[in-house]
Amino acid sequence: STIQDLTRMGTRFAVCGMATRGVAERIAEETGQKADAVYKELAGNAIPNSRIVTAGVLAVTRAQEYGYTLLTA
Repeated sequence: STIQDLTRMGTRFAVCGMATRGVAERIAEETGQKADAVYKELAGNAIPNSRIVTAGVLAVTRAQEYGYTLLTA
């Protein structure tokens, strides 16, 4: 399945904000950019039907309380 297939089936994606911030900081260091600008670009180009959550592990735990399942590729 592709991300587009999963999106059409109603899959929702949660992107860890802490991890995204860490990746943005590393990219910024290597490219001479500001971390906030890199973070905004990453967030603005996230996969369809996704949202950035403060902490991925917390979002997963709460979602599982409501019957959602964690899948990793």
